[in-house]
Amino acid sequence: MLNNKGQVLVIFVILLPIFLIILTGIVDIALLNIEKKKLDNNTHDAVEFYLDNYDDSNVENDTKELLNKNLKNIDINITDNNEIITIKVIKKYKSIYSVISKKEKLTSIYTGNKETKKIIKG
Repeated sequence: MLNNKGQVLVIFVILLPIFLIILTGIVDIALLNIEKKKLDNNTHDAVEFYLDNYDDSNVENDTKELLNKNLKNIDINITDNNEIITIKVIKKYKSIYSVISKKEKLTSIYTGNKETKKIIKG
């Protein structure tokens, strides 16, 4: 009867790094999706806030303050064209594999109509 303990150990040592790379990739993608959803939700809320308060003279600063309170490391661009308001938020994001993927920014753009109060993503 042969002893197979050494063979199992070698297979385990070979497969462990592959398993860990796959596992960290799954975690990285999950964290990226959570950050993107958080960014989208806050941008949507900012457009909704702007539409509710667009008569206020300080609404743009209040909207930026709202976004900065909820999100870190962001660039905010607010465009107000008479009836249409567009808010674009770019968040700097460092992922586990950002060296490989080169995706270090998440972007969220929402547009709202002042008359109908309708909000559109993109």
